[in-house]
Amino acid sequence: MKSITHSILLFLLLGLALPVQAAEREVRIGILAFRPIEQTRQQWQLTADFLNARIPGHHFTIEPMFFPELDRAVDEKRFDFVLNNPEHYVTLRAAHGLTAIATLMPLAEGHPVSQFGGVIFTRADRADINTLADLRGKAVSAVGEKSFGAYMMQRWALFQQGIKISEVRRVKFTGLPQDNVVRDVLNGETDAGFVRTGIIESLQREGTLKPGQLKILDPQPAALFPQLLSTELYPEWAFSVMPGVPEQLTKAVSLALFRIRRGDAAATTGDYFGFTPPGNYAPVEAVMTRLRMLPGQPVEFDWRDVVRQYALGLLAGGLLLMLSVLAAALYLGRKNAALLRGNKERARLQEELQQANAQLQSKVRKRTEQWQQSESRFRFIFEGHSSPMLLIEPDSGQIVSANAAAADFYGYTVEQLQRMSIAEINTQTPEEVAVERQQALREERNYFVFSHRLADGSVRTVEVHSSPVMADGKPLLFSIVHDITDRQQLEAQMRDMAFYDTLTRLPNRRLMLDRMGKALVSCGRSHRHGALMFLDLDQFKTLNDVHGHDIGDLLLVEVARRIALCIREDDSAARFGGDEFVVMLEGLSHSTEEAMVQAEIVAEKLRAALAQPYELSAGGGAPPVVHHCSSSIGVTLFRDHNESLDQLLRWTDMAMYRAKEAGRNTIRFFDPAMQTALEQRAALEADLRGALGQGQFSLFYQVQVNAAGKPQGAEVLLRWHHPQRGMVSPAQFIPLAEEAGFIVPIGAWVLDTACAQLAAWQDQLPYRDLSLSVNVSARQFRQTDFVQQVRAAVERHGIAPTLLKLELTESLVLDNVEDTIAKMRSLKEFGVRFSMDDFGTGYSSLSYLKRLPLDQLKIDQSFVRNLATDSGDKVMVMTIVDLGMNFELDVIAEGVETDAQFELLYRYGCSNFQGYLFSKPVPVEAFEALFSSCRWRD
Repeated sequence: MKSITHSILLFLLLGLALPVQAAEREVRIGILAFRPIEQTRQQWQLTADFLNARIPGHHFTIEPMFFPELDRAVDEKRFDFVLNNPEHYVTLRAAHGLTAIATLMPLAEGHPVSQFGGVIFTRADRADINTLADLRGKAVSAVGEKSFGAYMMQRWALFQQGIKISEVRRVKFTGLPQDNVVRDVLNGETDAGFVRTGIIESLQREGTLKPGQLKILDPQPAALFPQLLSTELYPEWAFSVMPGVPEQLTKAVSLALFRIRRGDAAATTGDYFGFTPPGNYAPVEAVMTRLRMLPGQPVEFDWRDVVRQYALGLLAGGLLLMLSVLAAALYLGRKNAALLRGNKERARLQEELQQANAQLQSKVRKRTEQWQQSESRFRFIFEGHSSPMLLIEPDSGQIVSANAAAADFYGYTVEQLQRMSIAEINTQTPEEVAVERQQALREERNYFVFSHRLADGSVRTVEVHSSPVMADGKPLLFSIVHDITDRQQLEAQMRDMAFYDTLTRLPNRRLMLDRMGKALVSCGRSHRHGALMFLDLDQFKTLNDVHGHDIGDLLLVEVARRIALCIREDDSAARFGGDEFVVMLEGLSHSTEEAMVQAEIVAEKLRAALAQPYELSAGGGAPPVVHHCSSSIGVTLFRDHNESLDQLLRWTDMAMYRAKEAGRNTIRFFDPAMQTALEQRAALEADLRGALGQGQFSLFYQVQVNAAGKPQGAEVLLRWHHPQRGMVSPAQFIPLAEEAGFIVPIGAWVLDTACAQLAAWQDQLPYRDLSLSVNVSARQFRQTDFVQQVRAAVERHGIAPTLLKLELTESLVLDNVEDTIAKMRSLKEFGVRFSMDDFGTGYSSLSYLKRLPLDQLKIDQSFVRNLATDSGDKVMVMTIVDLGMNFELDVIAEGVETDAQFELLYRYGCSNFQGYLFSKPVPVEAFEALFSSCRWRD
């Protein structure tokens, strides 16, 4: 019956689980591919896996595609999100209404960047090419006409300096890869080349290009960008969302992308640093608009186009006319007598002239029809476009025409808009608006951000792309309007969540690391020092445990406020998490000594401010909590750009822990000796990892005797024989083994080896009654199967359990007392005995001492060392001996080295002894030899 019930329950649980799994929503991400599809899929698969892990209830898949396939897929709405390059994103945004939610951050020369640019270069030995103006009449190589980073950026930079691309003698398009452009210039096939940022540095790292072979034209300042640069900077690849995707999913995806860190598998495989809030792609659209690179963009014609197209025909016609008139005049002058023949000749010439005029009129009529068709196409696009569009008279600001989308957006009819001035919509002053209209008319600027007031009185932030066009023979401003209010609010929210701590409002780790990277570059240029400080609140966990996290949060907010009051506006403070704060000082002295003094003054100011009492009130009528808090502060100076962020963070963290070890509420500067000690410790840990398997450990035995000097047993002590280091001190490797977790297998080996030795002595009369004391670490004792391990070792070697004595420390015993007592009683019932090691150095409670199933107390050697001269030590020894007698426990003293110590201990009632007076710790062979000779006194 029970099995049937279980089966029914299992069936119901599976039935409930299946719908939950089926409810998982499929989310598709389209990725523009420049490399083979499978290679692109492998590059971005771990990013999709990262989103799957961070956003439950959704399953993210990636679909890499080349240009045509990706365009068709977006048109068919097969994706929820799209990752593509800037120019492709701008094209899709205009056609399908995509919205960027994040911008990719690749690494440029080890620095995270969210923008890129273009490079214009020539050979270093070309003395005739030094500026962009020198490219007139020269041949240029570029990847392709549609390449934004390797053609459009450079063409726009030339245009901004008054150089049209038609003034370049020849443009050779090489196709991908961009290495082809560099090879053309080096081989002399062309005079200059266009590539995107990073290509030249990549070729230099590969050894294909030597430093000094190329010369950069119009180089931008190195502080602007970590790579060679000739143009303005534009945002990197856009991660965008399709219309109709739920806002909650959009926010979850953007936040998950912002949490990708440099060391994550997604960033490593994807070859990027992370993602940042979306950049401003309006400049990309503006450049493509101005260069006529947007698909479906209307083509504009004016009289200059007619002249350029038909200049030769017009000139030929005019010249023919002049020659005809001249010929007629000469003919009449010379042939005045032959009037009849002259009249006939004039008639013939007039007929030829009429034919030439007819041909010219036909050409002009065809050109006019073409222009009218072009204007018709423009009107069709203008009136049917989904984005608000306006035609504005540049001098008065009068709205000449508006499309239906503009009427829907502003809340007016098209007729109402045509009776209004743009100044009635724009919240700027009429004078400011007039100035910007003239800038757009002169093409000095074509991108603007305004606040526009709608018919219902609400104000929306819009971005406007405005450029001059000819309509009905007069210049107008053609303006495309995009509402960016929601996008700006979302960007502000995402930037706030991505870069600021929600509790203290201080910058978070991500923003602080970005500022630190910039500070390193700045200090490298100015040769001034900076300082990095880690502040950790002492005993913060205690406050949380006693008063709750609400009070703990109030303390963190107040700490952040005090830190902000102690530093300059140019300095930075951040919360890295928990109770750990970071302060960065910039612009300190050139001198290391002076910079150290300046940093110490600020650190001391912070320490003193944070040490002042806190009055924390959670409200609700509860009395405020008065809390006293201190801080441990680690400080590291930096100046050289060679120092990495990881090094600075590691060094400062080490300095902070040195401050904690020094007693807390103190300040410590990083010392290179700390790094050396850390490296030595890491090397020792690596050696310790394999020491047990390589048989480098052994046990030494130190005899324990009674008052008559008769051996009662021995304490086994672990020794490490390193093949290169020699004998390693237990004080070095035992704490390290504890921290690294190696102590558990090592302790198990010690226990087993001690039991094996007891088994070996069972048939040897002098040793068969000896007991062995084995030290047990806290980690080993806390193993859930510790009791079974001990019983198994005893039974495996067939020894009497009463011969095995386990030594426990006070701290181990008092940590989780109930668990300790349960394990001790279980082993006590089995026959194993217990000794409390280093008794008197901790804080043992008599009530616990009464409950613990102990057999022996061991007097710590710190009380024995000065027993003959220190009255306090005498009192402690007598007290411990009295406790042992009262609780019917055996007492043994360790560290006995002199006869005077032995005599005093014996007089006070101690019955067992251990120390160098009887024997130092020795290998088992030496121990047995000493036992045979009965030499137990040095």
